[in-house]
Amino acid sequence: MFHLRSKIPILILGMTLLLGSIPMAKASHSSIVSFMYGVIGGSLEFPEEALPNDTVSYNLTIVAYFDVTIINFTVKISGLVGEKWQKLNTEQIISHSLVQDENLTRQVIVTLPQNTSERLHCVIEASTDWGFGKTTFYATYVRPITYNELSDLYDELLVNYSTIYADYNKLLPDYDVLNSTYVSIVAEHDIMQTNYDSLNSSYEILMVNHDSLQEQYSYIKTKYDASIAELNIVRNLMYIFTVTTVIFVATTAYFGKKAPYIVLRKETAVKPNKE
Repeated sequence: MFHLRSKIPILILGMTLLLGSIPMAKASHSSIVSFMYGVIGGSLEFPEEALPNDTVSYNLTIVAYFDVTIINFTVKISGLVGEKWQKLNTEQIISHSLVQDENLTRQVIVTLPQNTSERLHCVIEASTDWGFGKTTFYATYVRPITYNELSDLYDELLVNYSTIYADYNKLLPDYDVLNSTYVSIVAEHDIMQTNYDSLNSSYEILMVNHDSLQEQYSYIKTKYDASIAELNIVRNLMYIFTVTTVIFVATTAYFGKKAPYIVLRKETAVKPNKE
């Protein structure tokens, strides 16, 4: 981000080079090759000329003259790349049924490598429940780009470059403002990150202390609960002992008061009178 301003001219140059690699859409006449295999027929339409790096579109049309099932229909397109033939694309239709007078269309897209030359070679093969057929032919001519075309392309790229550079100059002040804001935000972020790290460290220490205190609390609570249980047992025993003692004292006092009177009456009752 800090070095983006110094890299923008390089980015513009890269975009210019990228535009140079984009396929050029040139007006071109097209050719048509027709075929007929049993109860199906059709055509393959393609441009007569193309340049290396172009993207070429082949338009395939298949017509059914009777109800038919296409078992396998294949279009193979190859090109001379460098000194070797190379398969550029293969369009395949498998197990497709057509009713009478029904049309089937496909678009076969071929991207030409940089060093493609000569004419492209096409092979059409068809296998149906009515029969088999095959056609081979040379199609689009891939020719070298001329000086005038290169000059036109250069002029077009120069216009695009001027437009992009003008947009760059318009966006540059906004970039400077945004970059200054970004630097300020990064500085604030660094401060907040430092504070966060410090708080996080304190939090971890507090958590360790909390866990230790929690363990001590659990130990003390266990001891406290055990002591309370023992105290309740002692309290109950003391209560029973107190009640028993009170009953015993009350019983003793009661019998202590009643016993002499009973004995006295007994003695009076049995003593003989001498007179």
